Amino acid sequence: MTITTLKQNDQITFRLDGWLDTLSSPELGAAVDGITAASAIILDFDKVEYIASSGVRQVVACHRKAKELDAKFSVVNVGTEVMSILQLTGLDKKIAISGKA
Repeated sequence: MTITTLKQNDQITFRLDGWLDTLSSPELGAAVDGITAASAIILDFDKVEYIASSGVRQVVACHRKAKELDAKFSVVNVGTEVMSILQLTGLDKKIAISGKA
């Protein structure tokens, strides 16, 4: 998993590339934990091929962090396979998640 962090004003986007699984989830967690202020936190899943339960937990943790910071949170560019997993968990009803355009 490769994580690229983009900061534009006080909006932070994490572009993820690869599998969000047990091995890579802690890396995302560490990146998000380091945020002290933001108006929005965005996870860009354009190149996420697979998400495990540990990855789903990390998405939830990112959502919690955004709430702590009073920031908007969204997951964007989600592929169909990953989207089906997020829908199965019900996260699509609690978090702003959008598929690939």
